[in-house]
Amino acid sequence: MWGETFDDFENEEQELAVAKQNLMSEPARADFTFSKLPLGIQPVDFMKTHFAETAGKSMQFRKGTTTLAFVYEPATPNDKGGIIVAVDSRASSGEYISSKSVMKILDIGDRMVATMAGGAADCQFWTRIVAKYCTLYELREKNSITVSAASKYFANVLYGYRGQGLSVGSMVAGYDKKGPQIFKVDSEGDRCQLKVCSVGSGSLNAYGILDNHYKPKMTDEEARKLGLRAIMHATYRDSGSGGVCNLCHITPTEKIRLPPMDVSKLWYEFADELGKDIVYNPVE
Repeated sequence: MWGETFDDFENEEQELAVAKQNLMSEPARADFTFSKLPLGIQPVDFMKTHFAETAGKSMQFRKGTTTLAFVYEPATPNDKGGIIVAVDSRASSGEYISSKSVMKILDIGDRMVATMAGGAADCQFWTRIVAKYCTLYELREKNSITVSAASKYFANVLYGYRGQGLSVGSMVAGYDKKGPQIFKVDSEGDRCQLKVCSVGSGSLNAYGILDNHYKPKMTDEEARKLGLRAIMHATYRDSGSGGVCNLCHITPTEKIRLPPMDVSKLWYEFADELGKDIVYNPVE
């Protein structure tokens, strides 16, 4: 530009280099720390007073949920394939049902979600931290983050707080350039990749349905019905699970959220298919 010297250009290059170094570096770990109890209050006595067996049913740490996800390939050219993620919607505190409409499929990216099992506050807080990291990564690198990298960051963050009372059992599921992937992450920092996964107090009941009916290749209708059936059976047998079944279908091009289905109505539908009456009729 007119009126500028070579020194001005050198200064601009130096300022640009400093800006890149300060603004385009890897995000630093948050300095968040959990607040402590006021002085004079002993943590053990506080826990016994407010969360012991005698504190009341509405203040128990015992929780229940059922979440599942599985990868499948399309059986016909008209099917999309991808990942099915299904969850229930009950939030419980011991014997007290605190909510019947909790959304346990949390968005991380355009084609990536995380499920929620464990403490609701812990899962929601740390999932938002991961979502923020993924958004900053995409803005900085001009490219979508992979499911493997997002789950690895999630596991590393939780590993840094292990032993401090976190309760997180999550599945990070999504579709990226490597294809459909599911990673199970927990509050101890463990991380493993799975094709079929279920987390929560009703996971054993869900696994019973998945082990019997899961196939690597299915139509979209079969896959969605399998997710609904597994959640329905888990809510029927597990008192900590219930409400409605929320289902998300992640395809190579989009993320589809289906309308919630009442698990009690699903029971009647599947019972009609099997020709089974829920009323007990003793054999004479």
